[in-house]
Amino acid sequence: MKFDQKILIVRFSSIGDIVQSTSPLKTIRKVFPDSLITFLTINTYAPLLEMHPDIDSLLSIKRKQSFKNLLEVRKYLRDERFQVIYDLHNSIRSNFLTYRISKEVYRLKKPRLKRSGLFFFHVNKFNKGFSSLRLFHDNIGSIWQKKDEIPPTFLKISRFEKERANRFLSSKGLKRDFIAIVPGAAWNQKQWSIKNYISTLNQLNIPAVVLGSKKDKICNEISLGFNKAINLAGKTDLRLAVSIISIAKKIIGSDTGLVHAAEALGKTVIMIMGPTSIETGGGTYKEQSTIVEKEVWCRPCSQNGKFPCYRKSQECMDLIFPKDVVSAFLKTEKL
Repeated sequence: MKFDQKILIVRFSSIGDIVQSTSPLKTIRKVFPDSLITFLTINTYAPLLEMHPDIDSLLSIKRKQSFKNLLEVRKYLRDERFQVIYDLHNSIRSNFLTYRISKEVYRLKKPRLKRSGLFFFHVNKFNKGFSSLRLFHDNIGSIWQKKDEIPPTFLKISRFEKERANRFLSSKGLKRDFIAIVPGAAWNQKQWSIKNYISTLNQLNIPAVVLGSKKDKICNEISLGFNKAINLAGKTDLRLAVSIISIAKKIIGSDTGLVHAAEALGKTVIMIMGPTSIETGGGTYKEQSTIVEKEVWCRPCSQNGKFPCYRKSQECMDLIFPKDVVSAFLKTEKL
């Protein structure tokens, strides 16, 4: 097979951002259909991109690398002689690994000043149509024009993996339609309350699979409060978790990676957003999906929701009630 050029795409983390980077990946593949595309990421997240049709070679490194190992990775990348590099992360590490190894390098320019103005002074200078997908596209050079269509995100799950997920759930006693719940998040401020999730699930009265990591204690609490829930937090690898999401009826959860992955799998999502917003990279993209949020003057307050709320009550989350999420869910039933 003959390739016209070799292209390197770099995005190290996190799950949501890697999922969103599959949109510019599609654009790059469309413009360079005969290129050899290599995607470099962190080994923890690499399974997300397995079998992706627009990736010819998937490379990964460990999250924590010695300087010596990074030098070896840099040498390998240099020896590969990539004609074009798209650094969709623009971190110290990505800059170091790609510095002067190609004549044509495009790096993500993060809107730090606009975000600082939004967080600290609540002055929104973002264009109305801003999104993370558009931000990525604005930084891949002239191959994309503002009038061009932005492709949706995409992840690939095989039929075998879906069958495996069905068998796994069947072994847990679940043999019917279910919804997937992703209540955890890297920062507690992005998590809706346990009692609200339990109330919502009891009102919907649909079997639920709760997904997350071992650290997400909220998952266990929710499963204890809803007798039709199966808690799989920390009991699946990333690929199995995504496979389970791919066969779920719908997904309800925080502004977090697995919820973004759900949309990339073509699923309808109800996303509960508090301290973050579309200007911080959050939000949904599918027309059928819904963002449940409350317009509080102090939000968004940080890039990823890590800043503790100065209020006694975190209004951006506390003002979202179970009836709001139930209503959003039932509306998607009619679409």
